[in-house]
Amino acid sequence: MAELLMFQLVAPMASFGAVAVGERRETATRPGHAALVGVIGAALGLTRDDPRQPSFSASLAFAIRRDRLGPLLADYHTAQTPPARKGRRFATRRDELAGDKNTILSRRDYYTDCAFSIACLPLGDTLATTQEMAEALGRPRFALYLGRKSCPLCLPPDPLLTPAESLCDAFNVYDAHRHDRAPFDWRDKTGEIAFDPIFCAKGLAPAPGVLGGRQEQRRDAIADRRSWRFDLRNEIVAPRLGGGAAVS
Repeated sequence: MAELLMFQLVAPMASFGAVAVGERRETATRPGHAALVGVIGAALGLTRDDPRQPSFSASLAFAIRRDRLGPLLADYHTAQTPPARKGRRFATRRDELAGDKNTILSRRDYYTDCAFSIACLPLGDTLATTQEMAEALGRPRFALYLGRKSCPLCLPPDPLLTPAESLCDAFNVYDAHRHDRAPFDWRDKTGEIAFDPIFCAKGLAPAPGVLGGRQEQRRDAIADRRSWRFDLRNEIVAPRLGGGAAVS
């Protein structure tokens, strides 16, 4: 039995960090660990340069259920840059654009009509209790968005604290909680669920082999927010069974 913090992330557009190559910024199909820590941290008023960011990240584990993922949208941006010259550095953006300039084209990918249900499991001591995190999601200090700042949420996170013996129980309780407030018939009942292996170790989910899922590695664990360094992290991805979670 564990107490889980449940909340939702729903937005008309979303973009999730992926490995950036060249001038194209692709998006993953679900929010990463750093993004979810960022949502809770922003709600609590934790700034990006706060030195407690790595320890806060390490104290939380997540399960992410995909409820809806709409079509991919590509957005093209133009930007001005100075000609590349070895050893040349600029103190400010104004200095960078003071001389000759080139124009480059970059592509940024987004998903539309996105909705995810999230289960958060605290691991030992955190910067805030689950009750404090739930209250912060209800009244966030900073604006919350799904990926980039151009992707604000279109529904409140609607946090709920619930004791549960499994992830399936937790998601089913949260679904019932939301059905009492508004219809959610638009949810995709075939969406995958991705979760940290610690849920298996805690007895909240069976082993990956039982689920018929797969293991993935993502570079989304916060190492240093100030220098944008992220470590690799393992994640289990499993199909969703029935109307609830993918695990029981």
